[in-house]
Amino acid sequence: MRKIWPLALLFLLGLAQAVGLGERIPDFALLDPAGKPITRDTMKKPAVIVFWASWCPVCKAEFPGLQKVAEETKVPFYVISREPKDTKEVVLTYMKAYPRFIPLLASAKDKPHEVAARFKVLGQPWTFVVDQGARVVAFFAGRAGREALLDALLLAGVELP
Repeated sequence: MRKIWPLALLFLLGLAQAVGLGERIPDFALLDPAGKPITRDTMKKPAVIVFWASWCPVCKAEFPGLQKVAEETKVPFYVISREPKDTKEVVLTYMKAYPRFIPLLASAKDKPHEVAARFKVLGQPWTFVVDQGARVVAFFAGRAGREALLDALLLAGVELP
């Protein structure tokens, strides 16, 4: 029991640090795989933003379920690697298995890990669901469950099939 308290405290502090419910997400300028600039204002919304890393076992376990939700709902899932060592080639190769995801890559203005820092994420995966106004309606530190994610999408104004 004593070993759990420090982890629980760290988890709660992380939640307190992240971009909060009802807040607009921070602005950013990244590129989609075609080289098109994506910003807070130009991204399609409602949307899901997932911070991940190529080496993360939880991300690997979570992505097939997220891909299925993305296919069913047609909501854009923007994925941003918070690992500075994840090159464009690594990200694009990894994302071939997840065609509904939109990987966001470094631009002249921003690097993905810098955007993660702006969101104040402390680990991966961290998932944010945003509404039409780019306000956070839900976020998940760690694995996002299917039902909770679908509920969050309803809160964001998505009409589910």
